[in-house]
Amino acid sequence: MVGIYNTDFIDYLEEKLKCKAKINSSNIIVRCPWCELNNNKDHYHLHISIEAPIFHCFHASCERSGIVRKIILALEGKDVSSKFISKEVLDNFKKKRSVFVDKEETRKNIILPTLNPKSFILKQLYLDKRMKFSNKPLTDINGLIFDVHEFIRINNIQMTETLLRIKEYLHSNFIGFLTEHGTTAIFRNIDDSQTMRYYKLKIQESNFIDYYKLPGGNPNSKKIVLAEGIFDIFGEHIFNYLNIKNDVKLYASVLSSKYSMLLKSLIYHEQIFHPDLIILSDNGIPLWQYKNFKKEASSMINTLKVFYNKKGKDFGDSKVSPTDYYAL
Repeated sequence: MVGIYNTDFIDYLEEKLKCKAKINSSNIIVRCPWCELNNNKDHYHLHISIEAPIFHCFHASCERSGIVRKIILALEGKDVSSKFISKEVLDNFKKKRSVFVDKEETRKNIILPTLNPKSFILKQLYLDKRMKFSNKPLTDINGLIFDVHEFIRINNIQMTETLLRIKEYLHSNFIGFLTEHGTTAIFRNIDDSQTMRYYKLKIQESNFIDYYKLPGGNPNSKKIVLAEGIFDIFGEHIFNYLNIKNDVKLYASVLSSKYSMLLKSLIYHEQIFHPDLIILSDNGIPLWQYKNFKKEASSMINTLKVFYNKKGKDFGDSKVSPTDYYAL
């Protein structure tokens, strides 16, 4: 057996695709029957998971993906997948997949209250300061929340004991940002002297960690910029300190340094496979943590670059000098 497949599956692939299969801890790697069948190069792009009957071609001009039976149909003209993988494995996968899809599709749409800056002058001033007075229109800021009372009311958000206790404080002192898939609202205190600086309001369940996203300048790129804080990616997105915006697909923040979880979510939701990662790091995170992350994520990413702000704690600070740079 090779993972979930009978051993003769490898022989079948090598005969049909006229190549020597490469096998690692996660995938069988062979020529893609759609884009590489008559290609004599030794570097193949079709990855077949050995843990689930799924595949993906990582060639930029192809990006085919799906269930393994699609490969067999392409090679054989009929489905003979039961010769290489048990019906029980296929049926279990279909059941899990259908449950997962159902959960994802039942998420409710979250409504944002109308922005009324005149009623929240201090919040607008704080936002202007954090955006370094860039004159970015409030309507261009995705998921922005000023009126916490109205946000809770119109979305019928469940009032837990904690939320009931701090609701007034959130309304008076915090601005919020709704995450990309509407599962979480991330709130930031406009008074930096307070001990309670952040609050994450869970709105609904998701199978993946959610994130706040900004678009880059190149939708066809595989470069992703990650940072812990929302204002870290805002600052880089607006002022382009690293001069990379035109080469980046997207910027993402999760208010956490758990980049492994964020990476898996981005790969699933954004369909970006083997991305080139750029991390805007907090100075409190040592480089060895990123080295460990690169090692753990080696099968999922292509390259990793880490930038530290030499003049401040992170990229959300007023002065940014990204001169401490490491390619891992």
